[in-house]
Amino acid sequence: MWLSAFLVVGVVSAFTLINTLTMQADRPQTPAWEIWTWSITSAIFTLGLIWIPWIAARLASPGQTPWLALIAIHLAVGVVYSGLHVAGFVAARNLVYALAGETYGLGPLLEDFPYELRKDLLTYGSTVALFWLTRKDPAPANQNHSPTLFDIKDGKRITRIEVASLLAVRGAGNYVEFLLENGSRPLMRVTLVALQKELGLVRVHRSWLLNPSCVTGLSPDGSGDWTVQLGSLQVPLSRRYAAALDALRAASS
Repeated sequence: MWLSAFLVVGVVSAFTLINTLTMQADRPQTPAWEIWTWSITSAIFTLGLIWIPWIAARLASPGQTPWLALIAIHLAVGVVYSGLHVAGFVAARNLVYALAGETYGLGPLLEDFPYELRKDLLTYGSTVALFWLTRKDPAPANQNHSPTLFDIKDGKRITRIEVASLLAVRGAGNYVEFLLENGSRPLMRVTLVALQKELGLVRVHRSWLLNPSCVTGLSPDGSGDWTVQLGSLQVPLSRRYAAALDALRAASS
């Protein structure tokens, strides 16, 4: 949201400056204060209405809304956006002109509004697209959640375990050893890296992963190394895995 808003402010400010200087060059007979009034009032209400494309982009976006409905929704909202924008800057210009002892007139509505509408639809569409491009996609529902069950496969033998009963995993050559609460230690040919990602385990040593929900204590060994208690099981935590120590401390606090 904030990145998009800053980008919109920057683009609108730059366009306002360029457009104003261009109009001054094209209309040397028009007083400068009038040209600046036109540009600034339009920019103020463009930025003041930024919440409309932001809400519309959140409620109707590609991948969530069918394309025909998406186009219809944003065309309808774009017309409302333009109406509010025009009404806003006309009111502001009338006030400025009145203070200057002058009268402001937009011109015939049926002639001038379509011109303003085309510009506003372009601004609205660009802002919506910017919000789409810079939005953060929500994480999948199952991301960062380990499965409740896991199959340990050793040849043709499969041992199904509850992940909550898994205390730790230790590297054992080309295999890994699963250390379970019931004392059993089945083996499986798999890498520690794959298990860490799949089961949401914490790497605490070159050869060890552990289940953070089973940690019952931490004690320093000196030289920056620690011992992690998981009930009666003790697992080494190397000083090289300082991030793991921080994570376990945060989980236990």
